[in-house]
Amino acid sequence: MAKTKVKKGESIKLIIDADTLVKYHKYYFAKYPRRRVAPITLPTHPSINKWFILKRPAMNHLKEQWKEFIVWFVEDMKLKDAKIERCTMEFISFFKTRIRTDCDNMTPKFILDGFVMAGLIVDDDYLHLQTLTLRCGYDKYHPRTEILITVW
Repeated sequence: MAKTKVKKGESIKLIIDADTLVKYHKYYFAKYPRRRVAPITLPTHPSINKWFILKRPAMNHLKEQWKEFIVWFVEDMKLKDAKIERCTMEFISFFKTRIRTDCDNMTPKFILDGFVMAGLIVDDDYLHLQTLTLRCGYDKYHPRTEILITVW
């Protein structure tokens, strides 16, 4: 599988939406034919309010499900092993309802861990990920997560 080269000054826009989840579920259930429940049901990262109250095994399971999904997503976008050294990232979570959501609770920890595991970024520490911006929005008909990565 050919991978995309990422150059300094370039920006990459990744979108996780319902179409992405449908494609992932086809892959997932082909890989695990005995499983019946989709691991990722929303195109937005779980709120820390939801995963902090889970017991440790459930928390680790959720984290692993998201890492597996993000590794697949990065491979599907042909960005595996891009090894971006320094970048900024902006995450915009668009929800299908107007229920109030705190942006700081949408910290994309599992997505960043998946990016590192897939080799998209070298690491998510402050030396490699210079700025992390979180935004939230509303889109009743197209809930999604948009990720803008600017390499420098």
